[in-house]
Amino acid sequence: MFQRIGFADADSGLEEAEYVVVGLPFDGTASFRSGSRDGPDAIRLASFNFESYDFQYGVDLSDLKICDLGNMELGADPAYAEETIKEGIALLPEKAVPIFLGGEHSITPAIVEGLGRRAPGSLDVLVLDAHLDLREEYGCTRASHACASRRILEKDALAGYASIGIRSGSREEFDWAAENGIAYYTARQVREAGVDSVLDRALEKMQTGRLYLSIDLDVLDPAYAPAVGNPEPFGLASWDVQRVIERLAPRLVGLDINELTPAYDRGETALLAARLAREFIAARAKHKIL
Repeated sequence: MFQRIGFADADSGLEEAEYVVVGLPFDGTASFRSGSRDGPDAIRLASFNFESYDFQYGVDLSDLKICDLGNMELGADPAYAEETIKEGIALLPEKAVPIFLGGEHSITPAIVEGLGRRAPGSLDVLVLDAHLDLREEYGCTRASHACASRRILEKDALAGYASIGIRSGSREEFDWAAENGIAYYTARQVREAGVDSVLDRALEKMQTGRLYLSIDLDVLDPAYAPAVGNPEPFGLASWDVQRVIERLAPRLVGLDINELTPAYDRGETALLAARLAREFIAARAKHKIL
């Protein structure tokens, strides 16, 4: 009689899963728009808009082993959420590629640490984001979404790092990035040089064969993704993000899609987020078939 909303075509059990969807409904440090805690379920609902068959890749998602574990119970305390995320990741089977649905961007440092623990070894991280997120602290906490990349850079598991889409940050963040040789590429560079050229430069900063992708939806121009926590004009187009996923899907050990705030949406942002998740699954599955 009652049915939990799961990701479309996610009909497999955990033990057999090739892909596992996990919701991380946390927005305890939101600074402008709150409500990204409702993002995971909004993305799941939007995922039912799409055909299971992706003609571009010749892949039918209904033929794949996809499991949706539902949402982790993260509460409102950043420290509790971080530990819970790391503990939850430890329970995932190593063969299953995780797709994390946020939630605000503060979820990502815990994911990076959790993946490092689950499969020991170095991990490269590519972040798509409008913001540098390199503050030491923000809003009296080091766990803020505005500190996400700074916390990622502190993780022992991290090998290489770069961010793409940048067009906002404090003077102190840009100074710190320059002083510490942090690789970032602006949205203007993507527009002028093309996303493939910028992605090639970012990949030169990677050091291992294990790459994790974090997509803060505010990397997109608000024309494409208006319902995010901290929107910034002059962003990437949806085609740019699709191209990044298409190229990287075969080598990714996982990804997250974060900062959707459904209360500010008419559905378009959730639809795009859901399509990006499905794009990743289809692109990776095609590579495995080939």
